[in-house]
Amino acid sequence: MIPRTAQRRLTDGQLVALALGSLWLLGTLGSVTVGLLLPLAAFLHVPWVALPVPLVSIGAVYLVGYLAFPDRAKPWPRLAWAFAVGTFGVFGAIFVLEVAEAFDPRFALPFLGVPVALAAALFAPGLWVRVGAGLLLVVVVAGGIAGPSALPEDTAARRLASAGVPRDHTLAADFGPQRLPTKATEDSGSLIVEYAPQLWISPVWTFVTDAVESCATPVKTDWRLLSATCASVGEGEFIRQNADRIEFVQRRGAVSVHVAGNHNWKPEELRELAGKTHPLTDAEIIASLPKASSGNRTDVVAGFTAFVRAIFTGRSLGY
Repeated sequence: MIPRTAQRRLTDGQLVALALGSLWLLGTLGSVTVGLLLPLAAFLHVPWVALPVPLVSIGAVYLVGYLAFPDRAKPWPRLAWAFAVGTFGVFGAIFVLEVAEAFDPRFALPFLGVPVALAAALFAPGLWVRVGAGLLLVVVVAGGIAGPSALPEDTAARRLASAGVPRDHTLAADFGPQRLPTKATEDSGSLIVEYAPQLWISPVWTFVTDAVESCATPVKTDWRLLSATCASVGEGEFIRQNADRIEFVQRRGAVSVHVAGNHNWKPEELRELAGKTHPLTDAEIIASLPKASSGNRTDVVAGFTAFVRAIFTGRSLGY
């Protein structure tokens, strides 16, 4: 709160700056707290789940307006101002998230409170403040749309190149088209692909390394079983296991494939799974590898529209 004695010592410009800074901070904090209800509402297609978000936003704007400009407007005009600014702040935060999606959603954090502060500045005292806010708003919106649309397209090849692993050194297990890998990690030139079938009870890892000649052959990746026993179970085939995990290794020419799981898996099951492996498909790469760090082409307007439509396409929780 701003004490009345302090308000008398602050100039109009200082009050405006303090109010806009407070709105930016409150908008950022609100976006990472109650604002999380927005993606939840979009996922569930239940509009009322998102209702607290605009209410909190409007309330925060009204409070800041009351504390910073107590003599500038009566309650009802101030409420109308808070409704317009608070609502714009909510939709503006969604826009910021869609822009950041082209790069990394984490980059959105310091900018989530910018829309509500810009909207408030459009109504702030001082012509140059309003003009500057209007121009900045146009630049931000135009740049937020044009920038992501000019980036290279997000493709499986770009993701794989960003990971630095050739496609023939990737290995995917065949769990069917609906059982895509959950993530993949580059490790010493190999791509360790992780699956979480059966409700994460029996995870599976697959990867390719240089040929394993015997149990004594070192494996370059950091993925290894500690205190494990190793036994040859066929020509170029080995089983390594400890109390927690089991790994089947099968040589294929100049490389060896590795299929590993937790203690729920049997050696014959992993051998059967190894026989169904293949290089990662485009869908599996998209599902398991992060986007290229240099950014990817994104239609911000389409993404924004789809997000908002998902919130307001209501249906019951029991769908």
